[in-house]
Amino acid sequence: MPDLQLVRVDHQHVANADYSGQALDQFSAHGSTFTDCRFDKVKFKQAALGVGMEVSRYLGCSFDGAALTALGGYVRFEKCTFRNLKVTKSAPDYLEFVDCTFTGRITGLQLWGAPLNASDRYARDTASLARRGEPEPPGYRELALRKRNDIRGNDFSSAQLIGVEFRFGVDLSAQELPTGDDYLYLPDAETALLHALAALSQDPSEAAGKAQTFLRSRLEHTVAPGQKQLLLRPKDYERSGTLPPHVALAVEALRHV
Repeated sequence: MPDLQLVRVDHQHVANADYSGQALDQFSAHGSTFTDCRFDKVKFKQAALGVGMEVSRYLGCSFDGAALTALGGYVRFEKCTFRNLKVTKSAPDYLEFVDCTFTGRITGLQLWGAPLNASDRYARDTASLARRGEPEPPGYRELALRKRNDIRGNDFSSAQLIGVEFRFGVDLSAQELPTGDDYLYLPDAETALLHALAALSQDPSEAAGKAQTFLRSRLEHTVAPGQKQLLLRPKDYERSGTLPPHVALAVEALRHV
């Protein structure tokens, strides 16, 4: 298949299409469904996989080796495969992943358990429609104002997660996670962080003080907004291949709670 600079799919059902190896300036899908399609090693300059005010669905598709830029919109992936995936500049407010398999190096992916500022977004969108004299699409209110994103049954167990974030209430107990010394899983993140903070409070060193600041930041910016479990990869905090002493101290405290 020759390179396509621009692909636009509007309210279509696409099956068994092969976009593998393409370098696309823009891929735009609006209210469409893709079944058993291949996006392997595609380089998206702009990955508009779900534009507009309707969900676009990807069922049994493969994104192995894909590079996705500006991943966002109303997008649902079901039983898709992602091997050696690189994501940059994602907007994960409405991304959903169900029964997907991740292997190899997964870089920069963000998964959010709930959209942020959904009411503000809905108000802006409906005001824009009113100015243009256009009606609100059926079902858009329920879509835009939904309380939860559906993220479950995903298998990350054979993946190397690099800079991957689970935020705003993703249920990590509903996923298969990688294990081993490179990761630290906290099934009750708040309790673990508080216990580690209590242990570090007995240490008067500067490193311990910085470690406490690091842990409090996790409490404030990740746990407080709704993320009950944490999967930490200490290597994500390395600088020039070395873990800062305060981060190493914080991780050690967490491993012993």
